[in-house]
Amino acid sequence: MRLTRRRRKQTFIRRRRRKNYIPLITFLVALGFVLWLGVRFFSLLFSDVRSESTAAEIQILKGRAEFTLIESDAWTPVYSEQKFLEGDSLRTAPASRISLEFLGGNMIFLDENSELFLQRLEEKSSGKKYVTLVLRSGRMWARVLDDSFKMGSDSSFVVETSRLRVHVRGTIFDLSTNAVQDSLQLIKGNVDADILEIEQKKNIQVGVGQKLVVSPASLEQMREGADVLGIIDAEFIESEWHLGNLERFFPQEAAQIRRRIELTAPSSRPIESSEPVSSDLEPPRILTPADGTRIPASQDALRIEGTAPLEAAQIVVNGYTLTRFQPGDRKWVYFAATKFGTLVGGENKFSIVAVKRDGSRSVPTEITVFYEGETQETVPSMGNSEEPSGDVFQAPVITRPAVIVSGEPYQTSSEVVTILGIVDPRTNAVDVNGFRLQKFQPGQTEFSYIANANYNNMKQGENVYEITAFGPDGKKATTSITIVYTPINVGE
Repeated sequence: MRLTRRRRKQTFIRRRRRKNYIPLITFLVALGFVLWLGVRFFSLLFSDVRSESTAAEIQILKGRAEFTLIESDAWTPVYSEQKFLEGDSLRTAPASRISLEFLGGNMIFLDENSELFLQRLEEKSSGKKYVTLVLRSGRMWARVLDDSFKMGSDSSFVVETSRLRVHVRGTIFDLSTNAVQDSLQLIKGNVDADILEIEQKKNIQVGVGQKLVVSPASLEQMREGADVLGIIDAEFIESEWHLGNLERFFPQEAAQIRRRIELTAPSSRPIESSEPVSSDLEPPRILTPADGTRIPASQDALRIEGTAPLEAAQIVVNGYTLTRFQPGDRKWVYFAATKFGTLVGGENKFSIVAVKRDGSRSVPTEITVFYEGETQETVPSMGNSEEPSGDVFQAPVITRPAVIVSGEPYQTSSEVVTILGIVDPRTNAVDVNGFRLQKFQPGQTEFSYIANANYNNMKQGENVYEITAFGPDGKKATTSITIVYTPINVGE
């Protein structure tokens, strides 16, 4: 009897214990689920923040561009300073060019008729960075920072085409792709390239100054074990595409190349004194440097820039024609360098002349600078000159968009138009229609303003933009441009 009671008691205790565990198990399961949801939420939250920090910021340098998101096939117009994340794609229109900056100063320049896919843009909390770009068509020029992606780093920077996979290690390079071939040109740094269209994976080390072309012919040579690396074309080195990008980072190197071009160009000839002087052709204006500027010995190149009259077909400096200046351009730039003997110790005088299509020229405008480096023979001046008045505060000059006929409006169908121009070096601030340009700093000579139909500062029809430069002692000067915007449906 006692045994039966004992068994019943033990059975009761066991049942009671089982009932007590059920709430605990339920609580633990629920707690685990809540914790999982919390971790998932915060991982997504901080993932978005991290993605924003690795966004690529675009600048429209010329023309227009479009973008599409990874979940959409629709292409939408792009505006400057817009940010893009991995998974987005960008493409440029004809006669257009853009730049992308991301992950601490790495820069990509995309040429016209090009398409780029941002496959991966990521920065880990450890500081490691991962970039994968796919160039689907067109051309790109890149400057990748050495400290981020140097040899031996765990970070990676890869650019792919349908034929190539380029591994970048702190580099300046140019890459183009089309239906026929790919071309990779290395200006600085280190890259190696995987050839994707060959049966057995082949990796090629590309050296500075070398060029790799992947085409049906070169692929056949690779299969036979031949060396397919060549030398970068001089035409590329001297192209405005390359020089315009290079001088953003290495201005003195670009200046030396430009001066070498001017010295060797057939059109670089002295102006004959018998050529007629046109009294109705306005002389060129010099914006920078100021007359009498002293150049320190540590500087071996000098950039002189100014504006040209609308009728100018050529700009000539010290008897040599600027080969990069085109009829209708409002801005001209001249580079003097010690390497070429155009910047010498002591006094240097530069005489600038505008030339019309009929050969008649303006009276020269002169500037004198003093170079504190080693004294050499000074550069001779050309003919009689007129000293520009330093008291006149110059009005802004619009360099883009280009207006062919003075006073005529600029016609466009683009939703975004970037207005570029140059101002007097003494300018302290620039306003456009009363809006103060925040990025302009005193002493700069260039300004930019973005007219965007999506931001309501450009409407359909006629738009007038008044650009006012403010100088010292209350001085100011104004110019204007009229833009006629006629929208069209994108893609049609």
